[in-house]
Amino acid sequence: MAAGTDCGPLTGPQDWTKFVILSRMITYDQNQLRDLSVSSTKEWLLTDGDGGFACSTVSFMNTRRQHSLLTVSANTPLKRLTLLNKVDEEVIVDNKSYFLGTNHYPGTIFPDGYKHLSGFAFDYFPEVTFDLDGNRLTKKVLMPKRSSSLFIHYENNSKKAMTLRLLPLVSFRWKDAVKKAGDGFLVDELPDGIRIIADMNLPKLYLKLSQIYNTSPGSYWYYGFIYVHDADKYADDREDLYNMGYWETELDPGKGLTFAASTRDLAEFDYDEIEAKNIEAIDKVRKASGLPAKYYHLADIASNHIVRNRAIKSSAIMSGYPYGSMAVKETLLSLDGISNVSDNPRYENALLYDVASNEVNGAFPSTIDETTLNVSYDDPKLPLYFAVAVARCAEKEKSMDCARRYIPLLENAIDIIGENRLGGKRIGKSGLIDFCADMEESAAKSAKNAFVNALWYNLLKLVEQARTTNGSFSGDSERTAELESAYFDAFFDRSGDYRSARAEDGVTLEMVMPLVVPFFPLSKEERSTVCKALVRRFLDTFGDERAHEIPDHSCNLAAIYLTESSSQSDGCGEELKKMKDLVGGLLRLDRMSNCVSGLPKCGNDRAERHPQDISSATVVGEAIRLIKKINLE
Repeated sequence: MAAGTDCGPLTGPQDWTKFVILSRMITYDQNQLRDLSVSSTKEWLLTDGDGGFACSTVSFMNTRRQHSLLTVSANTPLKRLTLLNKVDEEVIVDNKSYFLGTNHYPGTIFPDGYKHLSGFAFDYFPEVTFDLDGNRLTKKVLMPKRSSSLFIHYENNSKKAMTLRLLPLVSFRWKDAVKKAGDGFLVDELPDGIRIIADMNLPKLYLKLSQIYNTSPGSYWYYGFIYVHDADKYADDREDLYNMGYWETELDPGKGLTFAASTRDLAEFDYDEIEAKNIEAIDKVRKASGLPAKYYHLADIASNHIVRNRAIKSSAIMSGYPYGSMAVKETLLSLDGISNVSDNPRYENALLYDVASNEVNGAFPSTIDETTLNVSYDDPKLPLYFAVAVARCAEKEKSMDCARRYIPLLENAIDIIGENRLGGKRIGKSGLIDFCADMEESAAKSAKNAFVNALWYNLLKLVEQARTTNGSFSGDSERTAELESAYFDAFFDRSGDYRSARAEDGVTLEMVMPLVVPFFPLSKEERSTVCKALVRRFLDTFGDERAHEIPDHSCNLAAIYLTESSSQSDGCGEELKKMKDLVGGLLRLDRMSNCVSGLPKCGNDRAERHPQDISSATVVGEAIRLIKKINLE
């Protein structure tokens, strides 16, 4: 169960219902929330389906420049603009002030509102509770899809009236930049809020409140917000934010009010209706995913990554929030799993077609620069990943129909690679791609070679099978046979370990991926031998601190792939049981450390100092694929 959740004894149907609901939530208790070393490293995320998002920590202290309450897409889904960075609050009860915001300034934390936190839960949206000397205030944050809007709802759950002061802080800058104090922004008063204009070429920001309020005079720059998790990634980890005064209103016992931020002038809005529609939309995605209820959070996170993309005239996959952009390799890896939460039954085929349509002279698009919108074609291995995605599509549909339209492209890719144009590497007599020749002999070298050659074999085998089922002659059967005969001895010893592996070497992602491509160049016996060796090594090192030194998702993905491989390898029943127990714990909420990624980093509840190197889209997509493929319960 999630940290901080305590349901008590299960004595009847009502208690069981409570357990089921809470076990699908990410929760933190008062002790965790009031320990800033914990609550400043746990993050939550909402996305709008257009590339925009809201995210912060569970303490609502922004620790990265990407943290904000309203970042919108100025050119779907790229060139994202941060408008509203945060809203700090002051609550007055019985003439005593409580500051709820938490900010890191040079040499100090001010205010220290995290000391009033008493509970945090994330199911459909983040919901946090403050305890103000026995008076409780609840705060919910919602971002409806395709709205470029954010709603913060406050509820007075005490028996005393409260005065609520809201302090919006804005920046109007690109999501990966930081703002420095300068001229202020144009602020227009509206009957029920304000409109802020930074530049006539940028979206306008409308801020509104659901009930009458008073404003304070003046506007100010707040200087020197420190983003502690930016220190190792960017030269500048400080930002100045602009405020146009605080808003003050009364909040009676048992009542609620809503603060709204949007790029459009909202008419009167009904928060209860907005929340109900939000829950209904999320429930629809969860049900359509076909996942067991305890994995619904994976459906939520997968749906977060699907964005509309005007450039390729369909939806796409954002490789990682809130840091990532369009990365086609990770899109191709995660596509099969994430397609389970799309409302378009042809989504997977459409996205493959869109990627193929952007092919140029045998090269596939690899990334799109968010600032310039330029498409990069600099990864020569993209056709290999494209072949994996196509082969998975064919495997799922139990037909080669979805592959046939791409055969000319894939044949062209084979010709290009065969002409020694895969990054300057060459193909030897055995049909193996020879690369990393400048690396000293090591397990890492063997793994990288094995990984690329497994992808190469998958491409060859896919085209061969598509040709055969189409009744045409296959010219690559000899080459695939050569690969099959040479592959194991080229990279593995008789025990199944990678050549030159040392006892202390951990399992890398490259070591595992050759076992899970749709077509793999190993016999059943060889695959079983390698699988057993890797599972043994992985379980030996998983609990080792060294396995978690780099805070990314690599070992989570390795665990997912080892579980899949064990399920399909003869004689690996014991390994499968161990891996299912491990991965089941990783995928459920009982070890959840983060609302963004869907998995704890490297299986441990560790501080997330760096953005993930393996995107959450890839991990969650592959997790969903595994659950569906082996019926993981």
